Amino acid sequence: MLHRKEANGLVLISQPAHSWVSGQLARLWGNERFGEFMPTDDVCLAAALHDIGFINWEQSPTLNPETGLPHCFRDMPADCHFELWSKSVAEMMRYGRYPSVLVSLHFAGLCQRHRILGSPKEQAIKTAFLDRQETHQSTLLTSLQNDYYYQKFTTPEVLERNRQLLSVWDWMSLAICLGVEGDAVFDDVPTAADSIKLTLTRKDSVRISVNPWPFKSGSNSEPIQIMCEGQRLLGTYTDEVEMRKSIRAGSPATTRIELVP
Repeated sequence: MLHRKEANGLVLISQPAHSWVSGQLARLWGNERFGEFMPTDDVCLAAALHDIGFINWEQSPTLNPETGLPHCFRDMPADCHFELWSKSVAEMMRYGRYPSVLVSLHFAGLCQRHRILGSPKEQAIKTAFLDRQETHQSTLLTSLQNDYYYQKFTTPEVLERNRQLLSVWDWMSLAICLGVEGDAVFDDVPTAADSIKLTLTRKDSVRISVNPWPFKSGSNSEPIQIMCEGQRLLGTYTDEVEMRKSIRAGSPATTRIELVP
């Protein structure tokens, strides 16, 4: 879950809704400078559904007693987070091996790069998660490399490029959903020839500029529209049941963002 702070209160954006924004970015991505990605449908599917394992949790989110709000992705307990990442990888198998292995690579990379854990118990949970993902990846890649259609998309270079792109779209979606303050910079964005920095800059309450422009439309085109739905939450809570009731009763909130060159 994401917490988007707006002038008139807090908007809760679910992880699946955030994933859908990643999918919107993926479908629009690519031009002469940034190149294309293959297999297109599988990669776009992985982007759009990479947090599918959170669906049930989002219907009954857990309360963070320190904030009085539902746990967001940043403060969710480690065991819960790794369980939901594992569910996402497993659910992606319903759509195909390639989307599942790509989501597994994505979460394993996030775990290794960003999840800082302190206690021995948390470290053990992290190690077990990474071990499971390594086994899952090895099994699927052996199968895909023996598949006439998919074998050309399972080289280390293609897999790493697609993993990097999924990471970029995930990051951009988080920035868009949470709200960009000033500049947001992401390193190692793959292009057709190399890797570069990509900068998002808030222009006003609706518009965010993207530099350099990675999308299919030209620099003089109409802005790209990105849509996301959430729910308003009007207060903080000490009781988890009451918090959940309030979320279910909350009014919907549509976030509309224009991406401009």
